[in-house]
Amino acid sequence: TQFISAELMENQLRLLLKSLERKIVSQQLNLVRTHITLGSFQGEAGAMLLFPHGEEQRLTMELVELSGVELQANGSVMSWGKSFEAVAALFVALYILNLLSG
Repeated sequence: TQFISAELMENQLRLLLKSLERKIVSQQLNLVRTHITLGSFQGEAGAMLLFPHGEEQRLTMELVELSGVELQANGSVMSWGKSFEAVAALFVALYILNLLSG
């Protein structure tokens, strides 16, 4: 957890906790995994389809945006600067939380 907290912002940790409470970590993990492997969120069903409830969609979009990636409701993505490291740290955190909550 020292690695995770060193790489993720406090706001992201708060959002991860909310995600864990809402039981949407596995969907978020799949979304971020797709971004890392494909280089974009294209090919994923899109945030609106993955998260039918507005609060879960907003939570996910905010979490991802804190990593330097803007996720559009249609699944498209805009990346700001060097976001790969931040997205990779988010992926690790989601992966661990998904394992622990599984």
